[in-house]
Amino acid sequence: MKSMAAVLALAALLQQAPPQPGPERVQKLVLNVTDPTGRYILNLRQADLVVEENGMERKITGFMEGSDTPISLGLLIDKSLSMRLPLYVEGKQPVPAAILAANRIGRAVVKLMKPQDEFLLMTFDEKLQVRQNFTQDRKKIEDQLQKLNEVGNATHLYENVVNALEKMKKAKYKRRALLVITDAYDTSGKELEDLRAKIAEQEIQVFTCGVRSVSEELPNPNAEPLFQLVLRVLSVDTGGLSLVVDLPELQTTLSIEEIIAFSQIMTMELRGQYTLTYNTDQTGPLASRFVRVRSSTIPQLRIRLRRDADEPLARPSK
Repeated sequence: MKSMAAVLALAALLQQAPPQPGPERVQKLVLNVTDPTGRYILNLRQADLVVEENGMERKITGFMEGSDTPISLGLLIDKSLSMRLPLYVEGKQPVPAAILAANRIGRAVVKLMKPQDEFLLMTFDEKLQVRQNFTQDRKKIEDQLQKLNEVGNATHLYENVVNALEKMKKAKYKRRALLVITDAYDTSGKELEDLRAKIAEQEIQVFTCGVRSVSEELPNPNAEPLFQLVLRVLSVDTGGLSLVVDLPELQTTLSIEEIIAFSQIMTMELRGQYTLTYNTDQTGPLASRFVRVRSSTIPQLRIRLRRDADEPLARPSK
């Protein structure tokens, strides 16, 4: 009897309709591609890339350079007393050189962003000041940058970076970053290690432009200058990037090109270099699937990816 029951159960299973695949979805991935030294790779083609999901190759259905991912960018500019010297003379009034540099760097970055991006402009000395709340109006940001021509008091860099990151929580978009323009010296007496722990909690990339007017004299030539150490903790430790601008060289073509290149790399890092799509019937979140993108033509490339969207794909009507 048991064998007969087993046969009947097997027959019932065979008569059942085969399982229908789930609705297909469009999975969009945003990629950053570098070589083993960390240099960004440009001008890749769709044919150079292969997508694998849970070990199965997926057909790439769309590919383009860049990404339309909107960005919320905070600008934090040091206006403390140490940003005063040396002075440049513009017209009849001397202008603090470091403040002038910060103004120009800020405007260069804003010009390279996309229309849908939003900006928050802040300055600091002992306290944080919001000069312009989040806006997509670049002119408002540029007008406020133009008004930065006076220095303030002591430099409380560490605590005001943390305060600025708190302000970034009001951003509209998920992709967020803070650009800090500073001479990188804190006079508050607080410890750099305290800053390191606090910025790690925020999970926001920090990019830094270090404005340097003089080089540090170090008793130990092998020691890392405090200027560079602070920039590294702020930027590299949060996944950001850092640029040093020497004030005597600010007006040179090379420095201007470096600022523009830094701005372009920053936006590539935030927005992504390439966007590709593929179809999937997997319904779990991307983190629950093993998704890999590799190059079929340049095996040594390093490819970092993130999900940009996960949208239903309508099946064609029969």
